[in-house]
Amino acid sequence: MRRWLSVVCLIGLLGTTSLAMGQSLVTRYVPGEDYRVVESAPQRDADEPVQVTEFFLYTCPHCYHFDPELAKWVKAHPNIRFERVPVLFGQGGAAYARLYYTEQALGVTDRLHEAIFTAIHEQGRPLATRPAQRKFMIAHGVDGKAFDKAYDSEAVEAKIRSVAARMKRFQVTAVPSLSVGEQYWVSGRLAGDNDRMLDVVDYLIEQTRDGGEPDGA
Repeated sequence: MRRWLSVVCLIGLLGTTSLAMGQSLVTRYVPGEDYRVVESAPQRDADEPVQVTEFFLYTCPHCYHFDPELAKWVKAHPNIRFERVPVLFGQGGAAYARLYYTEQALGVTDRLHEAIFTAIHEQGRPLATRPAQRKFMIAHGVDGKAFDKAYDSEAVEAKIRSVAARMKRFQVTAVPSLSVGEQYWVSGRLAGDNDRMLDVVDYLIEQTRDGGEPDGA
């Protein structure tokens, strides 16, 4: 009889523990506290990969230190669509946004993105002006005329104009930060730190793929 009661108690304990663990996972990330839900998000095609966007600024030291960690995370998530949006914070924001979209237009982002961070944060080179950016690009193998053409192109100008709308849509107030599926936005400040921000993003990716509302939303 005692043995039977012990088994029953053990099963009950395991059930209670499992329930508690399940509830812990469900309530682990809270909308409005750990991340922000964007209103009127467009409907996502279930067959499309989830889009994750980083909002960053080249002069931001937190973005600089976060970049290697983010690069590893992106490699570990081949089934997402990843992009970056350079924010327009401060007087120099537009200049750095133009630099980013110019390197993108020239197809050298994979090669020079990290190098730009290094130049600014390790070598003390602000790269805040067109001449400084042009000199840097040429020193890294980019043709000067190709740089000028991309830098002054309407395509780059249009992308810079689109940044303000993206920032407004997600109410971007800090960098680095990430949006998920055009529906959620999370920053290190909201999540607690940048490592936890990526954990929250993993959770939101699964929620987006499932097509459901995060628990507590």
